[in-house]
Amino acid sequence: MGFGVSTRSEMLNFTEGHPNVVEPGKRPRTTIINYMITKDDVPIATVGCPGGDAQAQANLQLVLNTLLWGMNPQEASEAPRFSSLSVPNSFYPHTYLPGQLSMEDGFSEDVKRGLMEKGHEVVHATTCGMGATVAIRDPQTGVLAAGADPRRACYAIGL
Repeated sequence: MGFGVSTRSEMLNFTEGHPNVVEPGKRPRTTIINYMITKDDVPIATVGCPGGDAQAQANLQLVLNTLLWGMNPQEASEAPRFSSLSVPNSFYPHTYLPGQLSMEDGFSEDVKRGLMEKGHEVVHATTCGMGATVAIRDPQTGVLAAGADPRRACYAIGL
């Protein structure tokens, strides 16, 4: 009998109806999200990024940058990012800024204006995602390529 408590216990919530409330059989939300991507059961990429609630958003942007828009890992790591607190933050004091979109330098004024026209409050962010590492494996050649984010002390090292 009993239950395990994550080392990220500040993310637990005992408020009825909260998305991260503790319930039998339910997995609590966590921001520990490093992963490997496979294609036809062959590993093709790994991505890792710290950053609390912005982490999931930054990870998605890294995946889209590499797998959809064809950036190499370094380009994907350095590309400007955005993040939103349109849902209550997992960490105390659970900041909630509906409609606010934080954007790093590098997005055009046209993009920002278009988002504002859709009702977003666009604010400047020094950083969104706090760093990342990306590695890609070419399934045909097996060649690895890696990138490290200049937003913090990250390194891509070949072994």
